[in-house]
Amino acid sequence: MQKVTQRMHFTWLKTVAMVASIALFGAEVAASPSVDGSSIRFVTSDADGADYGPAFSPDGSRIIFERHPLGPGRWEAYVVEVSGGDIRPISKNAAPVEETRLRWSSTTNEIAFTGLAADKSASTWLMNADGTHIRAAYPSSKPQFFYPSWYPSGTQIAELDGSNNTIRKIDLATGKSQVLTQQHLLLAGMSSVSPDGKWIALAAQPNRGQLYDQTKNTIWLISSTGDAHPLEQAPLEGRAPSWSPDGTRIAFESNRSSFSPGFYAVFVAAKDGRSIRQLTPYALNAQHPVWSPDGRLIAFSARQPKAGGKYGPGIAVIAVPSHLP
Repeated sequence: MQKVTQRMHFTWLKTVAMVASIALFGAEVAASPSVDGSSIRFVTSDADGADYGPAFSPDGSRIIFERHPLGPGRWEAYVVEVSGGDIRPISKNAAPVEETRLRWSSTTNEIAFTGLAADKSASTWLMNADGTHIRAAYPSSKPQFFYPSWYPSGTQIAELDGSNNTIRKIDLATGKSQVLTQQHLLLAGMSSVSPDGKWIALAAQPNRGQLYDQTKNTIWLISSTGDAHPLEQAPLEGRAPSWSPDGTRIAFESNRSSFSPGFYAVFVAAKDGRSIRQLTPYALNAQHPVWSPDGRLIAFSARQPKAGGKYGPGIAVIAVPSHLP
């Protein structure tokens, strides 16, 4: 793969301001001053590509993400400075699988990602921070495993088993796995391990015999002792949870009051679920929020103009308001 560089310029967004606050099913849902988009800036802007699924480096100086051409092509991993600037592939050579759902371990300095094979199977792969030593994380045979999330030890990950919508914990040294959710109770989606490793936040829905539909997910919490409960007292739609570095808050995407069901915004909730704040306007269709290691920024994918009058996702960041619950 040839090295690709692009000079990026920050794009500042301003949209119509939204309602300051509303009361919703006993939980306070408030729009922060930044919900008009004025404090959001893009760090990527590829006219011919879709940028998705950001994650911060352990020192918070860089963002890794997956990119796909707007036309035919494959997902590949890229990196950009948080301040913007040149964008380059993480690896000098093409990986044997497509690189998606990237996560960077602060313990081992390795990047875990979902590798998509030509036969449509998916499993967790690993590579060094410089893009070398790309390898499968464990032996597999046509599995459907997605969304790796590191435990603080750096030797274990949680991931989604897409064949039965359960979350499993896998030991990378031994390959042994442990199922963490019960399929007959919950149909699980993407999960996120808390910084202390004692909780998992996940997008899920009660199993009532229906087919899994990620648009019906809400945010759930599961403890290491097996306690499972919704984040909110009266759960509303929510996906792609991400823990704050101090483990007190959870960012997620939701379309709960969107003018269009297909457009999402970033929300932040306290761990007890009693206070929720919307950070981005729905017009950006913001998805997959992740926290910077110092808790000062949240990166996410957001809608931006592309070539030929099209729209697609780019990577954006927002400063976390100081008045969050």
